[in-house]
Formats: sequence, structure tokens, C-alpha cells
Amino acid sequence: MIDPRLRTLRAVRGAGTVTAAAAVLHITPSTVSQHLKQLSRLVGAELVEPVGRNVRLTEAAEIVLSHAAALDAEWERTLSDLAGLREDEGARLRISGVASAIVSLICPAVDRLRDQSPRVTVEIGEDAARDRFRMLADAETDIVVTVTGSHPLAAAEEPIGEAHDLLVDPLDVLVSADHPRAGAMSVGLAELAEETWIGAGDIRDQQVVFAELCAQAGFRPRVRHDALDWSAVAALVGGGHGIALFPRTVALPAGAAVSRVPVTWPDTPAVPHRLLRAYVRRGSADHPVIAAGLAALQEQGRILTGAMVD
Repeated sequence: MIDPRLRTLRAVRGAGTVTAAAAVLHITPSTVSQHLKQLSRLVGAELVEPVGRNVRLTEAAEIVLSHAAALDAEWERTLSDLAGLREDEGARLRISGVASAIVSLICPAVDRLRDQSPRVTVEIGEDAARDRFRMLADAETDIVVTVTGSHPLAAAEEPIGEAHDLLVDPLDVLVSADHPRAGAMSVGLAELAEETWIGAGDIRDQQVVFAELCAQAGFRPRVRHDALDWSAVAALVGGGHGIALFPRTVALPAGAAVSRVPVTWPDTPAVPHRLLRAYVRRGSADHPVIAAGLAALQEQGRILTGAMVD
């Protein structure tokens, strides 16, 4: 229902070149150029300008896209209203999330949702090699669950979509069982500046959080190894290859020769943590199926928070 040339313009903004945008959209570069020219004639203003080998959007293009976002949100609200007319029909909910969120948040939430709404079919994907936010924008998924740092993002940095906080997940330091810090009540992050570190988790979010926390503590970590899977991280730590920040909600493998030590900031009761958030397309949060999925995820977040407090 929304002019597809607006999607092309948005892809050019994200990709930076006509060729890259064409690859994202699975169309030819000439088609992208044609869309831009047609849209430019339609609005009566130039929408892109060359910058070296790249292109950037003009002020007019940014205005067009700001209104396009409002159109997209209104369309999502239309779909939400229509869904209310067929509550007795089966429906599909698609959730994409980081692996640790699938284990601790998404699967338990979906189990609860399945009991409450048996007619809803849920599809879960890690989609580790894909851009989850582009999937969300292209309606290839309905909810994205991902990781951000301890501090909220500025509005200009906020990914596409409407954010819903799910869980504040403290980060402990994982050390080998024979490490001098093993069994300690707590340790300050700055005290670990000279350690060898393992880059743990998804490089697009979890490791970004790790780098930001170390910078806040005043040091640049010496990273020798990295692993996406948390069991692999625990194996590396247990083997004495380094230490790692490890989310409290992630269970350790049975028999791992490691020790989990809480991390503290100096002179503050706050602890380094990651924030698990759900994102939905703007205007879609009132869709009955998406709303039910969000509610189930938020309830699981409250359950995990209560378990950590206890």
C-alpha cells in the first residue's frame, strides 16, 4: 500500500550507494536509479547528491522519509484494526532474537503464549547473519529481541522500530576455577584492565556493550580470542585462555571449570549490565498478536528479574 520507491530511498540512505541498495533490495542498480528519479520528479526536489563514490540524502529526502515513517506506522495501525475483526482465526507471530535471548526470554515466553493463545503459530529465528532491523522494516519478522548497553541510545542512534525494555541483565566476569579472582565476592571492572579477554557473544551487540563498558572503566581490553556461543566462551575461560563478561541470565555448561564473579563500578551501587529490548514496527504494538507476544516477553523479563533478586 505504501509507494515502494520510498523503500528504495530508505535503502539508499542505509547502504550509502546505489549499487549496495540494489543488492539489499534484490533489484538492479538501474532500477534503483529509476526509482530515485521518479520520486524526485514526484516531490519536485532532488533527493540524493554524490559524495565521492557514495551518495547521501538531501534535506528534502529526509523530510520525505520522515513522513514515510508516519505512513508506515499508520498502515501498521490499519492492520491492527483489521486483525481485531478476525480474532477467532489462526495467526502467525515471527520473532528474531540473539541466541541468549532465545534461551532465557523467547522460548519461555512463547511456551506461555502457546498455552494462552493456542491458535497463534510462532516462528523463532536467531538470524545471526542477517540484519534483524531490516527484516523488521521489511515485515519479514514482527518482533526483534536484541542487546544494547547500560545507557539508553540517543534518538539518532535508535534502530528502526519502537523499543520495549524487557530485562536489565547484570554482567559478571567469568574466570577459570584456578584464577586468583575465583570465588571473590565482587571485582571492579577497572581492576581487570591488564587481563587477557575473550570477545564473547555477538560482535554486533554483545561485544559492542563489552567495549563500551571497558571504555567507561578507563581501559581498552586486550582481546586474544572470541566466540559467539556462550558454551564455547566458558570452555575458553575454563581452559585458562582469558576471562570474559558473562550475562547473569546465561546458564553455565555442566562441569565448566569456571567461577562467576559479580562486577561493580566504584562508588556506585550500579553494576555493569546489558539491556534486552524488543523492537516492533512503529504502529504495530497494538496488533493483537504482536501485543500478546510483547506481553509474554515482558512477563518473562519480570520473572527473570525476580529470580535474580531472590
